[in-house]
Amino acid sequence: MRFLPSILFFLGITQASAIELNGRTEFAQLMSLNSSISGRVASIKVSAGQQVSAGELLLTFVPTGFKAEADFAQAQRDSLLPTVDRMQTEMEKAQELFDRDSLSLVDLNTAEQNLAIAEAKLAAAEAKLTQALFRLSQTEIRAPTSGIVLDIATFSGQYINTRVSNQTLLTIADNSSMVVNLLIPIDQLSDSLLNKNAKVSFQKQDYQGKVVGISKQASIGSNNYPAMSLQVNFSADDKLPAGIPVTVIIEDD
Repeated sequence: MRFLPSILFFLGITQASAIELNGRTEFAQLMSLNSSISGRVASIKVSAGQQVSAGELLLTFVPTGFKAEADFAQAQRDSLLPTVDRMQTEMEKAQELFDRDSLSLVDLNTAEQNLAIAEAKLAAAEAKLTQALFRLSQTEIRAPTSGIVLDIATFSGQYINTRVSNQTLLTIADNSSMVVNLLIPIDQLSDSLLNKNAKVSFQKQDYQGKVVGISKQASIGSNNYPAMSLQVNFSADDKLPAGIPVTVIIEDD
C-alpha cells in the first residue's frame, strides 16, 4: 500500500499532460467538379446531401454532336480494316513468291509499302476514334471518389461554355476524412505535438485521429491570449457532418 501515493501521483501527471481543446469539424477534402467540354446539361442524377460512390454518374450533357463524331470515326476506322487485311494477304503472297524466285524485289517492296500505307491510315483513324470516344465520355461527369454531394450549381438545360468560364457544376466532399482546426495557447505549444495521437469526441462517440499540422502564424485565442493553429485529421466513417463542435484530446504517448 505504501506505493499507492506514488502511483496516483504518476497517473496525475499523465492525465495533466494530455491537452484538451475544442473545435469544429471540417471536410478534409473538397472537390469542385467542372466540365472539360462546352455543351447543354441534359440531366442531373443526384441531389444535394446525397451519398455517392466512386464512379457513380452525377450529371450528363446532351451527347448528340459528340455521339455523331464518335460514330463517324468508328465507321472510318472500320472501313479501313478490309484494306489492311487485303494488303496483309498480298504481302504474304508476295513474300512467298519472292522466296521462290518468282517475284522481283521491286514488287515485294511495293507490297510492303502498300501494307505500311494501309496500316498508317488505320492507325490515324484509330487515333481519331480514341479522341472522339474520349470527348463522348466527357458528356458524363462521375464521382471521382466516394463522398457526399454538398452543392449543385447548375440545372438541366443550362448551356455550359468552357471558353467563357470554368464554372463549378458540383461540389463533393470526402466525408470519410475529416479535419479539426484548433487554437492552442502558445504556452502549451510544442513541436513534439506533431504526429501525436488525438481523440475526437462528439456526444458519446469517439474517433481516432492524429495531429498533422502546426501553424507558425500566431493569432488571438480565448481571453485575448496568443494562440497557434493546430490541425487534427481523423476518420469519421461518413457519419459526421461538417461544422459540428467536437472535443479533441491530444494524448500523451
